[in-house]
Amino acid sequence: MGCHRRRRSGFTIIEILIVVAIVGILAAIAIPSFLRYQLRARSSEAVTNIAAIAVAQKAHFAERGFYVSAALPVPAAIPGGAAVAFTGGPGFDELGWAPEGRVYFQYLMSADDVGRGRFTIEAASDIDIDGEPSFFGYVEHSGGAGIDGRLPGSTCVGTGVFNPGSGSASSTGAAGPCDGQSGRSVF
Repeated sequence: MGCHRRRRSGFTIIEILIVVAIVGILAAIAIPSFLRYQLRARSSEAVTNIAAIAVAQKAHFAERGFYVSAALPVPAAIPGGAAVAFTGGPGFDELGWAPEGRVYFQYLMSADDVGRGRFTIEAASDIDIDGEPSFFGYVEHSGGAGIDGRLPGSTCVGTGVFNPGSGSASSTGAAGPCDGQSGRSVF
């Protein structure tokens, strides 16, 4: 009987290191893309809810002849990267509007000049957790200038939301970011 040598099978350390390096490179590419996707999705919450509040405001105006203001923003503090409960408040309750589920943004409505058709809706959040809130808004101002932003640190102005075509805040009647940086990713 001859001596049979058994051949060992398996991976060498070099092969394992190559696989780990490939997985690391793929993760380095995929993770920032995933985070940007999450931020875009969270930003869309603000645009969707602001548009819904604007529709509710217009319906309220058609029935009662005035727009509704909320004295305090809801929720009380600007949310960070986690969704929080929307507790409602006198203005939002009178309007009959509440979001479905938890929110990533703080909301505020401001109206003036009863019968003139002026109101502003604002939303703020630090969705990318960089210490700089993003501001989104809506300006409805038939019959005069709109209302400047009332949230602390707001970049929303009465002339409208940010219009990339003009590079300034000039779009009215549409929900969107209040400035060129809001809703943009830091990644």
